[in-house]
Amino acid sequence: MIQAGMRQLAALGALVLTGAPARAQVCEGARPTQSGAPQGSYGAAPVDHYDSASGRARVHYARSGPHAPPAAASLEPDVPDAVIVAAQAADDALAKFDELGYLAPLSDQASPCSANGDSEAVDIYLMNFSAADGQAVVDHCQEGTPKRCAGFVLVENDFKSAGYADTAEGLRTVVPHELFHLVQHAYDVDVEPWWAEGSAQWAAKQVYPELRDLERFLPAYFDNPWRPLNVPPSGPITDFLYATAIWPVYLSERFDHAIVREVFEQFAQSRDGAFPATQQVLAARGSSLEQEFLAFAAANAATAERAPAEGGYQHAADYPLLELTPFTLSAGNELMEVASGLGAFYYSVSTPTPVGLELEQGDVKRVEAVLLPVVDGHAQVANSRPLQGSFRGDGIIVVAGQSLARVDAPFTLRVTSVKPNLPGEGDDDDQPDSAGCALSRRPGAHSKLGPGLAIAAMLGLGASIRRRRRRKDA
Repeated sequence: MIQAGMRQLAALGALVLTGAPARAQVCEGARPTQSGAPQGSYGAAPVDHYDSASGRARVHYARSGPHAPPAAASLEPDVPDAVIVAAQAADDALAKFDELGYLAPLSDQASPCSANGDSEAVDIYLMNFSAADGQAVVDHCQEGTPKRCAGFVLVENDFKSAGYADTAEGLRTVVPHELFHLVQHAYDVDVEPWWAEGSAQWAAKQVYPELRDLERFLPAYFDNPWRPLNVPPSGPITDFLYATAIWPVYLSERFDHAIVREVFEQFAQSRDGAFPATQQVLAARGSSLEQEFLAFAAANAATAERAPAEGGYQHAADYPLLELTPFTLSAGNELMEVASGLGAFYYSVSTPTPVGLELEQGDVKRVEAVLLPVVDGHAQVANSRPLQGSFRGDGIIVVAGQSLARVDAPFTLRVTSVKPNLPGEGDDDDQPDSAGCALSRRPGAHSKLGPGLAIAAMLGLGASIRRRRRRKDA
């Protein structure tokens, strides 16, 4: 599993694509072929290199010593299999990133450093890590804004203790991930770590969809959905960073693959942060961060054994199961919680008779809530509805943040009695029953499509999300 990156980076700006090349700054990173490299050097061991079939990547490796890859050479004479697999993974990754319309990693041919790999190819160095399995390193950066940087990557040489099936699986997992960091550097080096790592996990999945590194990390987010995506736990590198890949997964399935690239483009233009950049991109597509995060939070409730036949993620059954907090639906019962930023809370509810439900918060709306019916254990994400109204049956209440502000946002869920119908007003049993639940808007409630109701429209698209074939966006 990837424990990547000294610098976890990303972004883009159309302004960098025109005009004279910017002047390079001083050398920033030493390579394993040099003495004193921060992550270790090949020392006195003989060093060799192998160019990928396309010529776009060069794999460097030691012939002996602790950094040498396994000696098995069944693919080409006298070239370790690990070297060839790494080179092929690099070609596959760079070709996929081209197909998706990303900038190529910046060339280090004009590097001010004393070593640049002796070619303009992207350099990959195989080495023995003590506590990681990959790292993207900055070689040098151009002056100006956005801060665009060239670099190289370090990749574990044998993956003996990294949790992969074999060396080949490790290389095919880590090489695309680390190369995507170099793609990010071509836009802007200063994006937040959570978006850099989450999008790199997503990008690696586009190269080799059959590999499951993305899924292996997801529990780190699904076990802590209350934590805002952009506020990982303390520490240099945590699993939570990689688990945030579920957000670009959602965006790419809700819209298309191009939207992830558009966030990098917008970030490099504004440099306000990954979420503000996403807000701008979503606005251009007729949506908003608030609406999409609410829909995202609802989709996360419909995974594993709760995945429905239609609606939600394409591979919802492969994702972890969120833990639900039981909420008893007896008249007058209430539950109080405090949210912060873009986090989410989940509650299981069940009642054979209609009850009223309402969400109470302060004067400033910081959270929004929806209710997903549950039928035969499956969350009907495409039938989600605003919380306010009457409900009967089994369901999941999702309360999701609507603001990036990281201050306390207390809210209360409350059960109310349902006002009996007057003669001629109809009966709850006459209301359309969506998989065991009946929801009706409160008298005087606005009919305008807001975030709470927009989720029903968006996740009505959930059916098409699950049926949609992978698109190739140029």
